[in-house]
Amino acid sequence: MSNDSVLPAGWQEFVAKPDPTTAKAVARALTQLGSPAAFESVKLIAETLAERSAAERSEKSRLIAAQLRGEVAHAFMKATAATRLAHPTVRTPVEKPQHQDVAHYLDVLPPKQPDERPETTPGGHDPLTLEALDLATADLAALADRVADERDASSMGHLRKAAELVDSINAKPTTYSQERRAELAAAVKGTTQEHIVEQIGFRAAKTQRDKEQGLSAENELAASYWRTNYVDTLQKFLAKLGTVMPDPDDILVNSPRVLEKLAMMVDPKVVAGLRIKPVEGRTGISVLSGTAAFKDQNIAWKSILQELGATPSAYQLYELMDTGKPEPPADSTVNTWADLVALITGSPFARLQEIARQKTELAPVCAMVEHLVLGLTDEFGPKRTDALTANALRSLGRLLDIVVANQHNPSVALRAVDLMMDEIGIVVAVAGNYTGDDYRRAVRRVMLERAPSIAPLVEGEQVHMYSYLTTSGMEALGTALWIALSWRGHEQVSRSTEQIDYFETGELLRRLREGDTLTPHQDVLVATLNPSAPYSVPSPEKLVISVREALAAQKKGAAPCVLIIDTTIQLAPGSTGGKGRLDVILGGLKEDIAAGRLEVFLCKSYQKYASFGTGKVAAGDLTLLSKKGNLESVFARAEVLLQDAQLDLARHDEGQLVIHMLRHGHRDELALIDSAARNAKFVDEFCWPIDRTNQRQGTSYVDGIPLLLRATFPAKIDTLFAKLVLIDWRDSFSFLRTSYVGRIPGPWGAAPAEQKEEWYVRINPGHESKETMVECFYAFGHLATSTPPGAGQPGQKQVDLDRLPLEAVLEHLKALDEVKGDAGVERYRNNIAASYCVFAVQNVGFRRDALVPLLAGFFAKRTGGVTIETQRYLAGELFSLLKEKTLDVVHDTGPAKLPPPPASGKKKVLNVDLTTVAGLCRAVAVLPAWRFKSLAKEFELGQIGVSAEEKRLSALVDKAVKG
Repeated sequence: MSNDSVLPAGWQEFVAKPDPTTAKAVARALTQLGSPAAFESVKLIAETLAERSAAERSEKSRLIAAQLRGEVAHAFMKATAATRLAHPTVRTPVEKPQHQDVAHYLDVLPPKQPDERPETTPGGHDPLTLEALDLATADLAALADRVADERDASSMGHLRKAAELVDSINAKPTTYSQERRAELAAAVKGTTQEHIVEQIGFRAAKTQRDKEQGLSAENELAASYWRTNYVDTLQKFLAKLGTVMPDPDDILVNSPRVLEKLAMMVDPKVVAGLRIKPVEGRTGISVLSGTAAFKDQNIAWKSILQELGATPSAYQLYELMDTGKPEPPADSTVNTWADLVALITGSPFARLQEIARQKTELAPVCAMVEHLVLGLTDEFGPKRTDALTANALRSLGRLLDIVVANQHNPSVALRAVDLMMDEIGIVVAVAGNYTGDDYRRAVRRVMLERAPSIAPLVEGEQVHMYSYLTTSGMEALGTALWIALSWRGHEQVSRSTEQIDYFETGELLRRLREGDTLTPHQDVLVATLNPSAPYSVPSPEKLVISVREALAAQKKGAAPCVLIIDTTIQLAPGSTGGKGRLDVILGGLKEDIAAGRLEVFLCKSYQKYASFGTGKVAAGDLTLLSKKGNLESVFARAEVLLQDAQLDLARHDEGQLVIHMLRHGHRDELALIDSAARNAKFVDEFCWPIDRTNQRQGTSYVDGIPLLLRATFPAKIDTLFAKLVLIDWRDSFSFLRTSYVGRIPGPWGAAPAEQKEEWYVRINPGHESKETMVECFYAFGHLATSTPPGAGQPGQKQVDLDRLPLEAVLEHLKALDEVKGDAGVERYRNNIAASYCVFAVQNVGFRRDALVPLLAGFFAKRTGGVTIETQRYLAGELFSLLKEKTLDVVHDTGPAKLPPPPASGKKKVLNVDLTTVAGLCRAVAVLPAWRFKSLAKEFELGQIGVSAEEKRLSALVDKAVKG
């Protein structure tokens, strides 16, 4: 900023009386300054307001933004986004030595002994007594106002407001996504924005847990994994679209170019009998016809098209719903630029920025949100007079309140962040600012930052780089293979790398598995940068050697060799101990690329970590690196251009969000992977340690890769994980909250008969706290290996997980109590106890009533440090165990006794002791009122005494029932 920058005329009047009139005078003065003076002045305004309280800053910034127009308005928005609050949202009190005299204690005088005061004060009150008390009253009143100020993210008022918001959302039988769609449906009906509202809650791999409610994403058109299972909801799409497939044997695909790619896997005579036609225009989603004529050949069209990546884009399907509809009218009553400025200058956003700079699991998540929200000021900003955008920003503000209020409860905060992606998606989809060129520039910037070794050759135009957006990572891989193989006229490909897998591609890549016979034409190599099922440590150096061996065998005058790399999982250089793996590969092969001996295809799925743990998008990327001007690479470059043109994804809703994420959050992708990897390492070493030499137990943590494989042979691990309801179940990985994928096959190299689909579950750690990791996995891991806490090695008797006896759990809990001097156990002792309670509730099938004193004892003595999510789950399960029972309190010192079965038609009586009663009271305290109200009606209190705890439990139940 220039030293000559000045605040505009009318500024002092605006500060003294901030309102639309004085703000308009400031805006007029800025316009009259002209550029660049006006641009410098708005920077000074942004910095000046950043010195004020967050509430004042937000109010004044909004007033100014509402009055500005054109370039000056955008400059102010950008300057505000670039300027953080100049002081902490939570002020640290300065400690001062106290004096025994109240006058000094209230800071009226410096801390030294005052002169002796006269008995009376001529002319009025003693300034060291009454006036001091007046000052104290004023300070207390200001403090009370601040504590109650809901705008202040550090206040109890804001915390209360956020808690009430979460409770109101969770108390409903619907999800937040459903509520949002219902709220907006009428306003957008019959316009081109109708589909944007319809896609709220859509995820490329939705949760497979029972129907969710509350603070969750949900969409009836989402599939368990869109690329492979989209047909599960296709009929619902078609019902909304009308007739686009006249023949029931027609197949919907993503692009007209699919017909050419089919020749790689289907007889050319069959391909010649097929037809393909775009649904709308000349690009995008198309109808493949003619397959009915080849029914007698039993062609597996579904699996073939899936593995070619021909699945249609869900977002393009949504957009087709609005074909021919009018644009919604502008709404002059809204000003989204002012709304956005108010959001990013408010106390909650400032608090989010502070959390983003802390050393907690939630920090990289908050940093990602910060960058994506600030990025909304980029380009031309949001559509200024759009009512849907204004509504999305208000929802974004509500979710932001929930995130910062739950920084110590990451499970709730992460759910809110997931939902934020829908609102950000709305803003960028409505604005539609980004183009295909923006996409290519963003990918180029990201790639050269992650592989700086090749940057001089790309920037010096010795190496040509072209990137285009695909509908999935699988499409990128399939297209790269088709381009490489169709030009060379053979199908032989080599995978001479370490044992790594891409197990989803059984048909297309069946030739690539370890042990395949190599041919003299091994000039097409396929590899994975970092495996999604890490059986061993990947070695980029070995891959470079393999490629150089292929280059050495290349015949003179032959087409360039091809290297196809799945780059979906990319790690920051620090996580691998030096240069990034992509940089090692491209740096080691850059001269061969520049010389025209090698073409490199980089294939990436954006649905994984690049969508920041939300799975909001299903798209992928295909990037081609080749020698600039090399005639031998003309076919490859031309085909990539044709694929890009016929898909035409960048201008669509999904493309807009992908470009926004790449431009503003690409570094957050690596930070989130790093964060999840730290949790993976912790689970591997502390929660579920295994015998590293025995792959029947799983695989060890691979540096930097945030994924673990675990097995429980002979127990059925899929069945066991299905019961772990605190862990999400997805058909993919990389999500914000910890999840798992089942049915992972055995490592390549094992005999086919030994590759059991139920061998492994892939654990995908999220960004919850270490305490959550312990509560989710410690008991499972130690019971699976029959290793009690502190034992260090398995016991002689294996625990039967399929028919888990309560005695095994109690034995481990007893061992936990006896562990001394173990730093890890000492730190997480209560979390470990909670883990065993959770696993027992989910897996003990006999003597279920005996779980009541176990859980109640936990609440009576061991909840300190246990996450609220786990406490609430256990409290709900505890009271569910009391369903259809009558509680009688017995006043003895022995354990709770189980009575005989009740007579016919009577509720079962359960005798409990005072410790159990105390635990029940504490369990009530952690449950939301709406939750306990429904549970309290399911059981009765029988014989109950007059102790304080018994009276309290009786009062709590009575209040909930009468409600």
